[in-house]
Amino acid sequence: MRQEEIGWTRRAAACLQAVWRLAMPFWMFRDVAHGSVEQRIANYRYNRERRKLLPFYVLKWIGISACLMQMMRVLSDFAATQADSPLCAVLFCMSAGIAFAFSCVVVAVLLCCYLFLTCVKR
Repeated sequence: MRQEEIGWTRRAAACLQAVWRLAMPFWMFRDVAHGSVEQRIANYRYNRERRKLLPFYVLKWIGISACLMQMMRVLSDFAATQADSPLCAVLFCMSAGIAFAFSCVVVAVLLCCYLFLTCVKR
């Protein structure tokens, strides 16, 4: 029984890691803050070559943001029509709003990274 629980948690962790890698591209880039000067320069060049992946992720997160915005609109309309108990719809609408704000921050960070890697030459 204990081995089954360990196997299940490993599969769940692997699934969550796969979802995270589909959502965030930063695992494909190298850290330029550590190492010798030559390593940092090489890592920066490597990141500049990989910057072409970022617009795809920006578009993906813009789509996620649009879906969350529509979800907020639908849930707020649903909460307005619920006269007796709108609490659940309001909580879901608030959750969608928080996720929308997070997705907007992710879009801003991805755009800043792309612009930095495109415009700043070292």
